[in-house]
Amino acid sequence: MRLSKESIITFLFLLPLYIFLAVMIGVPVISVFAGSFGIPVFIRLSPEMKPTLEGYLEFIDPTKPYLESLFFTIKISAISTAIGVLAGYFFALYLTLRNPPTWRKVSPVMTIPLFTPYVIGAFMWWTLLFPRGYVAIVINSILMGLGFIKEPLRLVNDPYGIGIVFGEVWIRFVVATSIMYSSFQMVRRDLVDAARNLGASTWHIIKYVYFPLTRYALIATIAIVFLATMIGFSIPFILGGSWPQFLNVMIYIDIVKRFDYISGYVSGAFYLIVSLLLGYLIFRFMGKRVVLQAR
Repeated sequence: MRLSKESIITFLFLLPLYIFLAVMIGVPVISVFAGSFGIPVFIRLSPEMKPTLEGYLEFIDPTKPYLESLFFTIKISAISTAIGVLAGYFFALYLTLRNPPTWRKVSPVMTIPLFTPYVIGAFMWWTLLFPRGYVAIVINSILMGLGFIKEPLRLVNDPYGIGIVFGEVWIRFVVATSIMYSSFQMVRRDLVDAARNLGASTWHIIKYVYFPLTRYALIATIAIVFLATMIGFSIPFILGGSWPQFLNVMIYIDIVKRFDYISGYVSGAFYLIVSLLLGYLIFRFMGKRVVLQAR
């Protein structure tokens, strides 16, 4: 097959980008997968490293902490994603049904979580949720006053991940709102006006106009937020309990405290597999639909 002059020029123009992607993405991915089998690619971190499946066997061993940590990570990430995306979806819908000046008024406030370092945001929620924190006092007072609980709940560094959910929702809510608000703005206004002229209520407009035209953007937002929540470190590290831990916190413990590099590589490989699967599903089954909807 003979390449045209335009194809060669395009390839040469994009060659620096290809090299950048190969170095910044390809090299780390290869290093993690090879290291998970005990094969040092670029550097031998430990003299005991040799080709082995021990890391994977230990990961799937139910007596080891990794499977429980993985399920805890998925569960808390799913809960945080559901709350953050649903709240962001309906808030973006509320802003859309209002008028454009409403978004301009709230957007400066909405950017605060986006530009706040995760460590600072996590510590902020720790001070609010620890037993003498203002949020913890209000929540426990309400629940105890209603008779739902007899003792104050532990909302931070707890084994149920309540503090992690608070911290993650605070950040992911803004991300979901920004994405969904942009998607709602792509819906043609004349469709909404036509529905109102035909007697459709606000609920029917949401159900038959906005939701069908933004459902693919909603699914993409769920995938993006879920993956971002799973790979986050600062919030589960600061707000999480001593056990169970997020899988990325387990990676930190294995490498920094236990010097168990193979276990850290294996956990990282599972993160990469989840990322690849989600990315494939989004771009393979939804990419074309999202582009057509945007047009």
